Amino acid sequence: MFTMIKNKTSSGFTLIEVAIVLVIIGLLIGSLIVPLGSQRQTLHIKQARQELKMIEEAIIGFVIANDRLPCPASPGSGTEDPDPPGAACTNERGFIPATTLGISGRYNCDNLLIDPWGNPYRYSVTTANASAFTTSISAVTPLSALTPNLSICSASGCADFLTQDAVAVIYSMGKHWNNIVSADEIENAEATLPGTGCGPANYNVSNDNRYVHRESVEIVGSEYDDIVTWISPNILYAKLLAAGQL
Repeated sequence: MFTMIKNKTSSGFTLIEVAIVLVIIGLLIGSLIVPLGSQRQTLHIKQARQELKMIEEAIIGFVIANDRLPCPASPGSGTEDPDPPGAACTNERGFIPATTLGISGRYNCDNLLIDPWGNPYRYSVTTANASAFTTSISAVTPLSALTPNLSICSASGCADFLTQDAVAVIYSMGKHWNNIVSADEIENAEATLPGTGCGPANYNVSNDNRYVHRESVEIVGSEYDDIVTWISPNILYAKLLAAGQL
């Protein structure tokens, strides 16, 4: 008499099958992470540009009301430096005096208005005409006698200028603010101002009247993601004339 032997079929998964599933899940997650990171960066850039526009409008409003540009702030204060204002600026290159301008937003422990990447917005003003732009613009007549001298270039070295007569420059140092390696980004961050000790020991700022503005680049060693804007003297004069201040 023969005994029938039945084959038992496993109802579970083999190790190979589990491994394949895990690989597929990993690929799916990886394909989602990259677009989400890119989307977040795009939103940060859009936010920074909107905030820079708001800052520019606040500065122009301040000029209309006070006949001068506000001085940059120093770490530890959201107000313009010196205080009381009206004299030559303590630093011609520093940070947005957001408290003086009444700008809402995020501030770090040094009372500096920060961009979407957590780094303070930089702000520089011209000291041309014996600092007339930060003391009294209307005191210099005619307007053609005013000679603002901040330059915006398309690359470090400034072989090509976008403008050579900006009255103020405002910028974010972007995502790479803590890892500046390219010559174009270094042009906007060659010097430092000391912090108060609650945060970074030093903050990078420009050390001259030249700034680089160009398209964003992610090539290793040539990275550039600064977002730079500036105030044209002609736009400033037009606003002052329209307000009856000149």
